[in-house]
Amino acid sequence: MALTIAIDLGTTNLKVGLVDEEGDILSVVSRPLHTYSSEPGAAEHNPDEVTNLLSVMCGELLKNVDKDQIGYIVSSTYQFGMMMLDEQRKPITHITLLTDIRSQEVFSEFMTAFADVDIYRKTGCPLIVQYVLPRLFYFARQKPSLFKRAKYFTDSKSFLFEWLTGEWVTDMSTAASTQLFNMDNFQWDVELLSRLNLLTDQFPRVEEGATYVAPLEKKLCAAWGLKENVKVLLGLYDGAALAVGLSGLKQGVGIINLGTTAMLRVPGDQPALDQNENKRIQAYALKKGFFLNGGALNNAALPLDWLQKTLFNVDVQSEDLHKITHEPPLFSLPYLTGERDSKTGPYASGVFFGIRRDHTPIDFTRSVLEGVAYSMRYLYDALKENNLQVKEIRMGGGGVNIKAWPQIFADVLGVPVIISAANEVALVGSTMMALTAGGVFKDLNEASEKMLKGGKRIEPDKAATAVHDKRYSFFKKLREILGPLYREHAELRF
Repeated sequence: MALTIAIDLGTTNLKVGLVDEEGDILSVVSRPLHTYSSEPGAAEHNPDEVTNLLSVMCGELLKNVDKDQIGYIVSSTYQFGMMMLDEQRKPITHITLLTDIRSQEVFSEFMTAFADVDIYRKTGCPLIVQYVLPRLFYFARQKPSLFKRAKYFTDSKSFLFEWLTGEWVTDMSTAASTQLFNMDNFQWDVELLSRLNLLTDQFPRVEEGATYVAPLEKKLCAAWGLKENVKVLLGLYDGAALAVGLSGLKQGVGIINLGTTAMLRVPGDQPALDQNENKRIQAYALKKGFFLNGGALNNAALPLDWLQKTLFNVDVQSEDLHKITHEPPLFSLPYLTGERDSKTGPYASGVFFGIRRDHTPIDFTRSVLEGVAYSMRYLYDALKENNLQVKEIRMGGGGVNIKAWPQIFADVLGVPVIISAANEVALVGSTMMALTAGGVFKDLNEASEKMLKGGKRIEPDKAATAVHDKRYSFFKKLREILGPLYREHAELRF
């Protein structure tokens, strides 16, 4: 039986798992990743730290393992990563993260400069600060000498795949989230790049992540004691890998990933663009003619972690988090790093609304859990309004381990939520793709039948749903009223 080394490069943690053909995770090694902030708004990973740590973790994972059984390696990586390289393709910056918001400083100028281009129609990416295009604009305007030194631009996927195989290639799902990838011709967009005096050959070649395979570098085979015919699958971005691990990309199944960030996406044959002016939906191509449509949140467990470290160290497993107060509720707009809709998102920040002197740390914590769920309801409504049918919702990610949270989501959305039995769903999803690409399974449907485990079904509480419907209406109104104030507040810099 072939074993797969599945790598998950996230914004806060690096995980490496050993997964078999039954979908069982035999072992997992996980380590936190340090985020560097060299200046206000910056959030980056050191690329050398990532690869050095990964090398050590793989060595640890493979202790006492029959290494001849290792047939495949595959990675899932975060979106929005960008690193600038010199003429020898050596790093001159670190890798930017989702939480890097420096481009807020020039975002108004960016929107003016690109006002004559329908970026959303071209790329499926709404106008928000986190994409690579506005980040490149930021560097071109604010750090012109550094930008001129850059001859190549890489992302988290192409950086890691090149380290593993020596080939400078990224996958389509990662390229699609840069705001530089044309979703009509499935290539880097020449017009958008030309606005920054850049060329397509300064970016990695784009291939389909679920099928493109290359051999593992010989030096890594030797370092880890592996045979030289180990295949490395390019893989997808982390949210897409989780979608595979939850549903096998079956159409009509809504996928929620609840981690540091969160997403709600539905697979489809066509890109879906939001007809609402707020552009709540992103359309990311996984391959030609197949998309993950939906929305995402920058802030899910991230504001909860901030709350625990900065204000209150609350037990997130407390039974009190299940209770709905009868008093006027405390609301949280948990947008510490902006959000991804084009109207409110670019300048959004965190807000607690309705604080009273009898509110406790539990109230603040529950308000964050509910604020994330209400924000997801905002995306769920967008799917329905744009005729994207969701037959059921499956949920994965570290946030599902907070007992109250999946029930809050079911109550707020008013639909059943199915929780996967596997703890590391993205690792299983990546392995499903690797084994399918390697011919062990004929397609993802066969892989899902063999590897996906049954999950727990959480039904919405009708009484709680009725309460949340009213509170969500207020939350939505509060969010929209604050939209222009967010922008005004962001400009109060000196």
